[in-house]
Amino acid sequence: MKKKNIILRTLTILIAATLIGTVLYVINGFKGNPLSAALADRAIQAYVEETYPELELELEKSHYNFKFNEYVARASSRTSVDTHFAIYYSDGKVQWDDYDSYVLGKYNTLTRLEKEYGELVVPILSEIEGLENNDSNVQVEKWEDEKNNDDIDIDMQFSRDLPIDMNIMIRADRIDPSIKRLTDILEKAHKALLDNECVFSSYGIFSEYEDKLIMIHGVKPSDIESGELEQRLLQAYQGRVHNEDGVAENSKDRTEFEEGIRITLKEDKTD
Repeated sequence: MKKKNIILRTLTILIAATLIGTVLYVINGFKGNPLSAALADRAIQAYVEETYPELELELEKSHYNFKFNEYVARASSRTSVDTHFAIYYSDGKVQWDDYDSYVLGKYNTLTRLEKEYGELVVPILSEIEGLENNDSNVQVEKWEDEKNNDDIDIDMQFSRDLPIDMNIMIRADRIDPSIKRLTDILEKAHKALLDNECVFSSYGIFSEYEDKLIMIHGVKPSDIESGELEQRLLQAYQGRVHNEDGVAENSKDRTEFEEGIRITLKEDKTD
């Protein structure tokens, strides 16, 4: 009996150890392990001190990216709002960082300016009927062309007259997607923004209403100010056809609208 109890106890310990080992293996697979994380943090710290001694960087603890079997740490400057980037460690050493693209390439600066402009225009547009709960956002018009623009400086202050072309996507809260209604919204939005010295090179609008989703891109201020916006939207709308999934695609006349107003329409075809 005593021998049987010893065997059962041994089996219980072995099973428990196996379960614990399995759990730790799974955790390590997703989270990494403390020893590897400590080695990564030490290597990343040495890398930063050697590569960017002048930037006064603060480092966060690295986290494990199980998809790529690597540790990633975020570095940010104590003195520069736009100086922050990631450093990637694997196979016992730092492999690379994205300082060139995110900081020198001005990705961080442009992203911040987009966000600050968006925060400015949302309350302006919310004064328009139908846009009370809008979630509009602002984007650089031509990202690849502009991200190295000499007129953009790292840490530059936001202003309404930025030296780059910006577009705005008006995200409306369930407005009637008729062309007439969308024309009215765009005209009122353009006037309200101009009255507040907000200038955009192009406009778009996105809305879901009942079983329809509509997106409009490429509306220029000249389209709005021409007095012919409704006709131009209708022309672009009529240049659409539906595929079997209910998604509108450009017709054979696609090139006519490619550089101008583009409309995407999706309808729920379920009965």
